[in-house]
Amino acid sequence: MSLVKWAIFGLLMLPFVEIAVFVAVALKLGVLAALALTILTSLAGMAIVRNAGRGEIARVRDAVGDRTIRRLELNGTGVLTVLGGFLLVIPGFVTDVLGALLLFPPTQHLLRAALRRSVAGTAAPTAPPGVVDLAPDQWTRVPEAQIPDGRIRQDPTRRGD
Repeated sequence: MSLVKWAIFGLLMLPFVEIAVFVAVALKLGVLAALALTILTSLAGMAIVRNAGRGEIARVRDAVGDRTIRRLELNGTGVLTVLGGFLLVIPGFVTDVLGALLLFPPTQHLLRAALRRSVAGTAAPTAPPGVVDLAPDQWTRVPEAQIPDGRIRQDPTRRGD
């Protein structure tokens, strides 16, 4: 299965997993305690998004508005902190654990390193300056015109390089 199919499958299964985990926690701690814990983590997530997200969201919005998104805008820890806050806002213990993990600097460092490796692995190789890199279906080989002594005749319409 491709990564996109796994992501869609995971998103479709998330509500069922969240309900199962909530029931397990409610059986262990009690329904009111589990509900209170869910509400508290959602409030904590809102506070994190409001405090950490204000500057980060404004910085990314400005970069998108100027159409000059550089690696600097999306490389900071603020994006991962805001994402962790959003995951805390979503009710459920699985998303709360994932959101809490995103708030820790070692986890952020590992995730940024993994993202850098995955982006670097998929980047297209760059051609040297002055070289136009075409796909195989965008060009055809034309036989060279040869003079009987084996030399290649220069095309008079071609400019010298």
